[in-house]
Parts: sequence; structure tokens; C-alpha cells
Amino acid sequence: MPDEQTAGARPLRLAEQEALNRALLEKLADRERAIDHLQAQLDKLRRMNFGSRSEKVSRRIVQMEADLKALQKESDTLTGRILLPGVRWFAELPG
Repeated sequence: MPDEQTAGARPLRLAEQEALNRALLEKLADRERAIDHLQAQLDKLRRMNFGSRSEKVSRRIVQMEADLKALQKESDTLTGRILLPGVRWFAELPG
């Protein structure tokens, strides 16, 4: 049977975990908004560049595509849409 000190710590740990989960969800939502914003800017630049030989716009498109890909990959990893070798996910944890 757990002593009073251990029993008292459990609700605190749960509250801390819930606060951490809320913070992580907000960070993830911010990242998803950044991805959407970058995608919209990229789409606009592609339309501007259509039929044009603008090197500056082309370089900016390439850089934004790289930034977008990096953000999407990080977001996919954080949400579990891409599993990384060696990373234990919740479904793998013992019950």
C-alpha cells in the first residue's frame, strides 16, 4: 500500500502531465498553422512564377519548399504519422 507521500505525489504528477500535454498540443497547433501559412505562400509564389523567368522567385520557392518539408516531417514525427526506428510509442508500452 502506498504511503501518504507517494499517494499525494500522484495527483501532482497527473496535473503536471496534463499541463505538459496542453502545452505540447498548443505547440503542435502552432506548427500546423505555420505549415498551412508556408503552403499558402508557396502556392502564391508558384502562381507568380508561372511563365516567368524570375530567379529570385524561383530561389525563394526552392527555399520555402525545403522549409515546408522540414516542418511537415517534424510535425509528422511529433504526431506519430511517421514512426522512427528505436522510438517507443504509447501503443508499445506495457499495459
